Amino acid sequence: MENYIVKLYKKFLYGIINKDEFREMRHEINNANFSQLTKLIEEEWNEDMPTEVFAEKDKEEIRSNLDFYIECEKKRLFRKRIMYIAAVVIPFVFILSAFFINSQPTKEQKDFVVMVKQGNRATVILPDQSKVWMNSNSKLVYNVGKNNTRKVKLIGEAFFKVFKDKSRPFIVSANNLQVEVLGTSFNVKARLGSDTFETSLVEGSIKLSGPDLTQDYYLKPNEKAIYSNSLKSIRIESADNEVETAWKDNKLQFKSERFADVIKRLEEWYGVKIISKCPKINNDLVSGAFKGESLETVLETFRIQYNLRYNNEGDTLVVLHY
Repeated sequence: MENYIVKLYKKFLYGIINKDEFREMRHEINNANFSQLTKLIEEEWNEDMPTEVFAEKDKEEIRSNLDFYIECEKKRLFRKRIMYIAAVVIPFVFILSAFFINSQPTKEQKDFVVMVKQGNRATVILPDQSKVWMNSNSKLVYNVGKNNTRKVKLIGEAFFKVFKDKSRPFIVSANNLQVEVLGTSFNVKARLGSDTFETSLVEGSIKLSGPDLTQDYYLKPNEKAIYSNSLKSIRIESADNEVETAWKDNKLQFKSERFADVIKRLEEWYGVKIISKCPKINNDLVSGAFKGESLETVLETFRIQYNLRYNNEGDTLVVLHY
């Protein structure tokens, strides 16, 4: 079995693995002995490969600049193993792409795509060394683009810490708006199906523009922009960045949010389907913070406050009044 993993792994490093083989490799890795897997990966990574395929200096430079891992709260007991394997194995997807982009400029350049499932969160270091925290149920597409531009498309929510490069503005596109920066930290929320686009600035400066805006808007630290797709209007207000970015520190925090919206947040955070059949409290404003607590603990808090009960109906949790 070890030889089979090595065979697939070599094909992966050389960029000749097909989709079925890649799935098989992931399956074998997930079922392999961890100590044996670690040894195999290290041996193959350090093995000299033909210069025209992947020079040693390229390997070291790319490996030092790229990282990618996903933390799954549902698998807390396996976190160390997941983080190690992801830190060693998953970056190769980005490494191979980055290598062929840099060494074969005449070929079609492909996007980097990261998708985070509902109930998970992820941290990504992009090829330009910008760092992105991705919230549950989010998708990020990084385009190297022409003239070495940095363009990102986002569906969902992410916090960006952009690597400063005056010669290459960093542009985030979401919900028909663009956020342009040089080097700064900011949060963007553009959920699929939502009417609003939100961005809050922690440090630096950002410019917002779009085809439906009559002018460009500039944010200062501790300011937040909220854009309505239906109204084609934007408003700027003060932001509580501790609340806006709490999620990236694994903290689920609400500040005067409608109960109905809190239920949606719980769905995304824990990766479950929740239906509230309590219309009388849907508009009640909820404030609070939870860090590391289980869904059961959070629901117990609401049960006590609102005298609620919860029924499991298949894979759906139904919220009811007593």
